[in-house]
Amino acid sequence: MIKLFLIIGTLFLHTQVHASNYPSASLESPRSTMNYFLKTMKGFKKGDHEGLNLAIKALNTSELDPTSKESTAKLAAKRLINTIDRLEYIDISKIPDDLKDEQLWVYKKERIIENNRELFLEISIGQDKDKRWRFTPQTLTSIQDFENSVKNNSVAKGVIELTSWKAKLKKAFPAWTGQRSFILLNGQWIALFALVFFGHILEKLIRLLIIARVKTVFEQQNIRFKEHREGFFTPQGFFFFSIFWIFGLELLELPDNILGPLLRIGYVAFTIASVFTLTQIVDIVCQFLEQKALESENKFDDVLIPLIRKSSKFLIYCFGVIFIGDSLTLDMKNILAGLGIGGVAFAFAAKDTISNLFGSLTVLLDRPFSIGDWVVVDNKVEGTVVEVGLRSTRIKTFYDSIISVPNGTLINASVDNLGKRTYRRYNTTLGLQYDTPVEKIEAFCEGIRQIILSHKWTRKDYFHVYFNSMGDSSLQILLYLFWRVPDWSAELQERHRLLIDILRLGRELGVEFAFPTQTLHLFNEEHKEMNKCDFEALVYGKDLASKITENPVSTKHHRSGKILNDDISL
Repeated sequence: MIKLFLIIGTLFLHTQVHASNYPSASLESPRSTMNYFLKTMKGFKKGDHEGLNLAIKALNTSELDPTSKESTAKLAAKRLINTIDRLEYIDISKIPDDLKDEQLWVYKKERIIENNRELFLEISIGQDKDKRWRFTPQTLTSIQDFENSVKNNSVAKGVIELTSWKAKLKKAFPAWTGQRSFILLNGQWIALFALVFFGHILEKLIRLLIIARVKTVFEQQNIRFKEHREGFFTPQGFFFFSIFWIFGLELLELPDNILGPLLRIGYVAFTIASVFTLTQIVDIVCQFLEQKALESENKFDDVLIPLIRKSSKFLIYCFGVIFIGDSLTLDMKNILAGLGIGGVAFAFAAKDTISNLFGSLTVLLDRPFSIGDWVVVDNKVEGTVVEVGLRSTRIKTFYDSIISVPNGTLINASVDNLGKRTYRRYNTTLGLQYDTPVEKIEAFCEGIRQIILSHKWTRKDYFHVYFNSMGDSSLQILLYLFWRVPDWSAELQERHRLLIDILRLGRELGVEFAFPTQTLHLFNEEHKEMNKCDFEALVYGKDLASKITENPVSTKHHRSGKILNDDISL
C-alpha cells in the first residue's frame, strides 16, 4: 500500500513539474497563443499527456459538435503541430504581439487542387467572443487536408517530431487506404466494419467469460436467474458492444461531423443498455432478498423489498432519461431548472400522487401492517394485505377480490390490524333450561373451566365462565376466553374442539340446553287475591335466605384462570 502511494505521489509530482514549465494560458495575443501551444505540445511530445489537455485551450472549439468536442480538439491539435513542424521552425519573436484593432492573424493560407477538388487551407489565430486569441474554427476545419498536403515534408531542423503507433500503422497500409471515397477514407471504412465485427465478437466473449461466471456464483447462493433470450440484442450485448464502439471510434480519426453523431448513437445505446441491465440486476438482487425474507420471521421485509425494487427502477429510469438527453446535446440543466420553476404547479396537479408517495413512506416507516396481515380499514375494507406499492396498497378480501387502497388514504385512516393480535378472543353465552338444579350449574361451569385449562392453545391466565344472567327462556352462562393461534383457520379448529367438549360435558352431567320457548299462563278466577302480606311468609323467606347464604354452593374466590391446584374452597 505504501509503495502504491509513493508511485501515485511520484506521478503527481512529475505532472506538476511538467505543468509548472508551461506558460500561462493568457492567450492575449497571437504570439502568446502560439508560444503557449508550441510549449504544451512539446511537453506532449516528450511524453506528458497533460500537455495535450492544456494545448487544446488554444483552439477555438465553439463550432465543434459538443459530443465529440474533446476528441476532435485533441486530434486537431496533433494535426496542427504536425503541419507546423513540417512547414518551418517557428520564431516566436516574428509573430505579432499587438494587432491593435485587427481581430485575425493569418499564419498560412494556401489554395491547392487535390483529386479534382479545390481546397482552401488556412492556419490562423483570431479573437473569440471572450476577446482571447485562439486558432480559428477555419483552421480546425482544414487542418486534416493541410496535414495531408505536407505529410511528405521533412520535419524542420531543431523540432522534435511527434510520433505515435497510429502513424506507424498508417505507413504499413497500402496507399489506397488513405484515399477518400464517399465522405470517409477507405481505411476508415474498413476500420468501421472491423469495429462492428470485433465488437460483436468481444461482447460474445465477455458474455461467456463473465456472465457465465456471475450466473454460477449466484446459483451457488440459490439466486435463480430469469431466462432471457441469448444473443446480440440482449441488454448485456448492447452494453459491452457500445463500450467497445465508443472507445473504438476515438481511434479512427473521423471528421467531427461524422464522429459526433456516431458517438451520440453509442452513448444512447450504452445508456439504454445500462438501464435495462441495472433493472435486471435489481430484479435478481430483490429476488434473492425475497427468498431471505421468507426465511425470516420479520414481516417488515415483505413490505420493504417491493418498495426497494420499484424505487430503484424509478431512479434508474430517471437517470437514464437525463443521460440520454445529455447525449443528444439537450440542455438538461435548463430543462431541470424549468421543472423546478413549474414544480409548484406540478405539485398542485399531482397532489394525489405525492400524497400516495408519502403514504407509502408512512407505511414503510410506521409499519401499521405487514404482508399477510388481516386488516380492517375505516371499518369499510377488510381482508389480507398482499402488496404495498408506491401508489396503493392491495388488500385481498375474503370473497377473493382485490381492493386497491390509495396510500394517501392510509395516513389519516384508522387501521385495525387483526393480524397483529397475540390472542384471539371468544365471547358467547350458553343457555340452560330453567329447571336445571343449581348444583349442576356449578358443576357445569367448573367443568368448562377445566376444559379450557386442558386445551393446548387457550390462554390460561385470563378467562371467565360464570352464571351471568337470567334470560327470557334460559339461564345464561357467560363463556369468555382467548386463544393463542396464528390465524383464523386455527381459531375455528380450536373453537370447534372446545364446543364439542362442552357438549360432551353437558351430556355427562345431564344438563339440558335451552332453546326459545313461550309459556301460556291461564287466569284462575277462583284463586283468592291477597290484599295484604302474610307476616309468617315474610319471616320464612328471611330465615331461608340466611340458611342459603350460610351454606353456599358457589366457590368463595373467582375462578378466572388463577387455578394453582385442584382445591376448591367454598
